[in-house]
Amino acid sequence: MGSGSEGNGHQMRPGQPPRLSPISDVAAGYRLVFDRVDALVRGRADLAALPVPACPAWTIRHTVAHLAGVAQDIVSLNLEDKAADSWTQAQLDRLGGHSIDELLDRWGQMIDSVTSTLALAPQASACQLVFDTLTHEHDLRGALSEPGSRAGDLAFEVALGFVTTMGDRFIRHGGLPALRLITPTIGAAQLGEPPTVQGQLTLEISDFEALRAFGGRRSIGQLSALPWCGDPTDLLPAFTHLLPAFTNDGVRPPIDDLVE
Repeated sequence: MGSGSEGNGHQMRPGQPPRLSPISDVAAGYRLVFDRVDALVRGRADLAALPVPACPAWTIRHTVAHLAGVAQDIVSLNLEDKAADSWTQAQLDRLGGHSIDELLDRWGQMIDSVTSTLALAPQASACQLVFDTLTHEHDLRGALSEPGSRAGDLAFEVALGFVTTMGDRFIRHGGLPALRLITPTIGAAQLGEPPTVQGQLTLEISDFEALRAFGGRRSIGQLSALPWCGDPTDLLPAFTHLLPAFTNDGVRPPIDDLVE
């Protein structure tokens, strides 16, 4: 386990409580990710059948169909079974036969309607959309070996605000050890409430690694190898049983390492 890179004085200060982004930032972050995905895969029909390692059962086409299908379901308010296997499979069934460019066209035509609908949604659900969409952007980038932006934009701010807010709730409800998470975009966030600030678990990582670790894209071995200050053993259930439950049909951390 790592020892952390902060000096003792800074390390002793508690982090700030996580916060969800305002809906205006959520809408802007969602548009930002759509624009990046569109630029990444438009006009690349030859890559449609390429497998996506982060989503082993999916291809590039499946992943884009899911993103367009989520937009359709939001606009039509088809959200009763949100994130269930059947909900996602229905998206692939109705859209999986379209070309990548056709899927991007359909998705792009719904952006305004999606962002208008977000204004009526619970704040956490709206932020979750950006988290899910950004996660799949990087799933696609991993499949194409084209990393792109991994930090410092509004989409990361919204997504990390969501995962840290959910992490804080799950850690508290599960009675798990508190975590002080530090990334460039969120600064220091306090997840859970430690009995004392001294000796609490601390993790300082990149925005991208936080997105992937908290989003079910890192194996147990990879999670354990993060530069923890303290022993994370008792916190790992947050990553293996709690946090990933809100993403991609309850995907758990992969058995094999996902190297990106």
